[in-house]
Amino acid sequence: MSKENQQTYWKSLNELARNEEFVKAAEREFPKDASELKDGFSRRNFLQIMGASVALAGLASCRKPVQRILPFSRQPEHMVPGNPLIYATSLPFKDYVTGLLVETNSGRPTKIEGNPDHPGSLGSTNVYQQAATLELYDRDRSRNVRQNNNKSSREEFEIFCADQFADTDQSIAFISEASSSPSYLRLKQVALERFPNAQWVTYEPFSDENRLLGHEAAFGQKLRAYYQLDRAKVVLSLEDDFMQNADNNVEYVKKFSAARNVRSTSDEMNRLYAVESTLSLTGSNSDHRLRIKSGQVSLFVNALAAKLSESLNGLEAYSSYSNEFSQHSWISVLAEELLNNRGESIVSAGMDHSSSVHATVAAINLALDNAGNTVLYLELPHAEEGNQNNRFVEVTNQLRNGNIQTAVIIGANPVFNAPADLNFAEALNNATVSINLSSHVDETARASTWHVNKANFLEAWGDGYSYNGVRSVIQPMIQPLFGGLSEIEFLNIILTGEYISGHDLVRETWQEFIPQNFENGWQKVLHDGLQQDTSFTTASVQLIQGFEASILESLGQSAAINEEDIELVLRVDSRVYDGRFANNGWLQELPDSITKITWDNVAQISPATARRLGIPEERNFGDLDAYKIGIQVNGTSLEIPAWVIPGQADNSITVTLGYGREEFGRVADDVGTNFYPHRTTQNSLFYNNVEVATTGDRYVIASTQDHSSMEGRALVREASLQEYKEHPTFAPDMVYIPGEIGDKQISKYTIFDPQEYPPHEPQWGMSIDLNTCIGCHACTIACQAENNIPVIGKREVHREREMHWIRVDRYFTGADEANPQVVHQPVPCMQCELAPCEQVCPVAATTHSEDGLNQMTYNRCIGTRYCANNCPYKVRRFNFFNYTKEYLTTGEEPEIVQMAMNPDVTIRFRGVMEKCTFCVQRIQRGKIETKRLTDSKMPPDQTVKTACQQACPANAIEFGNLMDSESIISQTKRNERNYLLLGELNTRPRTSYLAKLRNPNPDLV
Repeated sequence: MSKENQQTYWKSLNELARNEEFVKAAEREFPKDASELKDGFSRRNFLQIMGASVALAGLASCRKPVQRILPFSRQPEHMVPGNPLIYATSLPFKDYVTGLLVETNSGRPTKIEGNPDHPGSLGSTNVYQQAATLELYDRDRSRNVRQNNNKSSREEFEIFCADQFADTDQSIAFISEASSSPSYLRLKQVALERFPNAQWVTYEPFSDENRLLGHEAAFGQKLRAYYQLDRAKVVLSLEDDFMQNADNNVEYVKKFSAARNVRSTSDEMNRLYAVESTLSLTGSNSDHRLRIKSGQVSLFVNALAAKLSESLNGLEAYSSYSNEFSQHSWISVLAEELLNNRGESIVSAGMDHSSSVHATVAAINLALDNAGNTVLYLELPHAEEGNQNNRFVEVTNQLRNGNIQTAVIIGANPVFNAPADLNFAEALNNATVSINLSSHVDETARASTWHVNKANFLEAWGDGYSYNGVRSVIQPMIQPLFGGLSEIEFLNIILTGEYISGHDLVRETWQEFIPQNFENGWQKVLHDGLQQDTSFTTASVQLIQGFEASILESLGQSAAINEEDIELVLRVDSRVYDGRFANNGWLQELPDSITKITWDNVAQISPATARRLGIPEERNFGDLDAYKIGIQVNGTSLEIPAWVIPGQADNSITVTLGYGREEFGRVADDVGTNFYPHRTTQNSLFYNNVEVATTGDRYVIASTQDHSSMEGRALVREASLQEYKEHPTFAPDMVYIPGEIGDKQISKYTIFDPQEYPPHEPQWGMSIDLNTCIGCHACTIACQAENNIPVIGKREVHREREMHWIRVDRYFTGADEANPQVVHQPVPCMQCELAPCEQVCPVAATTHSEDGLNQMTYNRCIGTRYCANNCPYKVRRFNFFNYTKEYLTTGEEPEIVQMAMNPDVTIRFRGVMEKCTFCVQRIQRGKIETKRLTDSKMPPDQTVKTACQQACPANAIEFGNLMDSESIISQTKRNERNYLLLGELNTRPRTSYLAKLRNPNPDLV
């Protein structure tokens, strides 16, 4: 493919404009301030920046459970010094659990992987699950029971509960976060029977309630939509970011990517349409994306239903309906596409859209014969009756009126994230007694009479159901570091005034599930992490009799949206979610997949909206100091920096929630802006018309979007599926590599002497499939957890000194700043066979191993940084701070920092270079085990998996032995789409890429 035919790729608007600031930055070998050590090292300042995430896991002021140090009189079975033990458990999130495997070293959990036998993970994880170990070692976790914000004890709390709840006729309000735990639900039922005047409401700031209510309106009962994305040929997402912020996203990404795994020209792939206001991760991976306001999504889906009603039964309620989208080109194209793929398509909508939107989506899926095929509707045993959002409002009003004597808040944090118009903190003050269980002394804990510290899931017993209903167990990896209680232990104390261990409570529940030979069955469940052959019942659905009348009423209330009005859209964040992960330094420092911003939330606006607001392009597009804007809603004005992002709908502003915490933790405090005050009971998703104005102030943003760029080179290579079938070798043919011959063997002629490798050693290689990679950053966090990579803070990221060993570049495609396509590219160390870094190191700190790894000898490195200067891929990281000396030996309680470390990985020190190692510790472990069992150094294929490969939910990363011609990696490297990054430089990378494919509809191209 000629250079003239290559597409335009750009990482930011200033690169697209090629303005003066960008040109100056591109001319530098390293970004300004990224290489100089000109500032003094202040330990106090460093503590401020790092907080609970200093040198990986924070200076958690806690101790391991006190035990006598005595040698084993009898060595525990399976325990070999130096070898980690793996246990199965599950991570609870909202009302489902995901099966995990936890690696423990000397009794301390250090790394999390997906459980391949569990449907919720299928062996993979997302960023929240990978960062969960850091939650365990968080310094700012609550450490004590507190009464009236004074230190108390669990014993005193037990005495109080025995007295307080002796009166079973009192009015009690239980406000709980969502849970699917059978043990928890059993105790909940006991509580409602014991206290006849009690009421129980489930509250989540971002819940699936509207979707459940929509299915109830369509089918007569609350059902969960469970998508079979691997069966769907066509997927339509209506602001449903199922790849990142939706529930069960790991399984969904796994199945969606399986339908895009193209290995030959005879393979087909699915087609994804996205309709949304904000450029989401799902939208960035779509084949076609339509920008509209969030307020117009309901109009769009109603117009689609009306068009489909011309050809399908069951949609008669929409037959005479029309609006401004009825003649839109997308409506007719989508209708034809969906009709041509009946029973093999999926239509989904974001969880925060109204119940009427979800009812319409359910009716469309039923009419298209998707129900029972690609969309399963599951019966939920833990589904609450009634509208939980309305019930939470009712309970709050009863609190305000003094009708509730005792409020028990379990896990939820409504003082922080409840709708602002409820003023929940004021209402809570009217309760005689308020009791709170939470992991931190958060906003609700400080407003409560009693606060009980909550145990982490890695240190507590529990259970739950997976998203599709597989019954799973949660078992602890370590004793509670702060003596916290699990939800079921806490609730049992409320009921009985006595402490009973979570282990006993869970076993009591599971006696019903394993009625025969309990001990054997229980041990199998603990080993597997789940109970086999369990799942929710799939309902056989049909529209209820009153559906048409309710839809006609809803259609009569729909009104056109003024295109000139500016809407405000409030969403969950891709890193801190609703704020629950705000004190996690790994997640705070992780660049957002789209904006590439760290340590902040912003108001995302389109270039056209920026011009309308008077934000100067020459400053905003070339400077990371963003202009602040004031957004006024119902008389309340909040200021936030504006960030211009291509793909955002015009006259639509998106702000993510969960930031702006106060007195929550050293990492979370004063990071970003709290926008929950703009969320009300009537407007939980968006406001249709808000007042916006620039304030004239500037705000420093730490973003990685300009840290690397393609500069006209074919780093990313892509084509349509049809182009690939016509020209299978389009990717390697895009760039001429000197020295290549017909069979693609690189010429021997080079200025360097190629290394000879012994035949008994494996030769490791990696391949990354850009067609299945979605850019979720799970690989980045997995690498950070595995390799003891430190967090450096906003100031250092702003200086472009980030330490992640794997960066995920995000490129926009095309010259249209308003509506570009997007491609994501993970970039680790390429492990070059003719590595430029090795040739310039004056002390031979970077050399080649016998199995082909470009390895670093940290003790030998003197920090010249010649290697980074000579690396064309810019994947080397320089240590600016001495983490080892300051925090692992002389810092505050260094043994707690050490507890979080992977003991198989060297801790680097100030002044040395580090980079991706292909997880050499895992390679060595695999070679040792293979040598022990077979007397060979060649581990069988798939025996060794790198951390990034194992975590990737899209199965985009392959790794293995290139000497094995039948290995998966060898087969992948022989694929026609395989190409080398900057292969024309003849560095001979061991890491290669499979070019990206898109599957566009010819009618929309």
